[in-house]
Amino acid sequence: MQLREKLPQFEALGVRVVCVVQGTAEEAQQFCARHGLAQGCIGDPRKESYRAMGFGRTSWKEIVFASDELKQRRAEANEIGCGVSLKGTFQKHSDVLQLPGGALVDRGGRILWLSRPQDLAGLPRADELLRIVKEKLGK
Repeated sequence: MQLREKLPQFEALGVRVVCVVQGTAEEAQQFCARHGLAQGCIGDPRKESYRAMGFGRTSWKEIVFASDELKQRRAEANEIGCGVSLKGTFQKHSDVLQLPGGALVDRGGRILWLSRPQDLAGLPRADELLRIVKEKLGK
């Protein structure tokens, strides 16, 4: 199940989902609108937040010789129209080797949870993110 489908459940917990995108503010809004996440997108063309959070990079080998988990996630994304966009991949600010990450940050800026996956398929799925949020918020 994808994050956009779980947004109402995050919102019911008082959690605002924000996506940081490797691009300008305009590119971020376009990306998030395509993926049904238009409410909270931030552009980070210099990838400062990625470095600040310690998110790593992958290799071309992992992209070309994808793990079974990554292949499954790609197939699931393609099924609902969220596959890799070549247009987005080749934008000026895009780094295809940048690994994703995730964080739960309170209103005061304190990090309650941080995920620094070591591979492209390592970010928890939406159901797992909901479980983590409930645990960290005591709900």
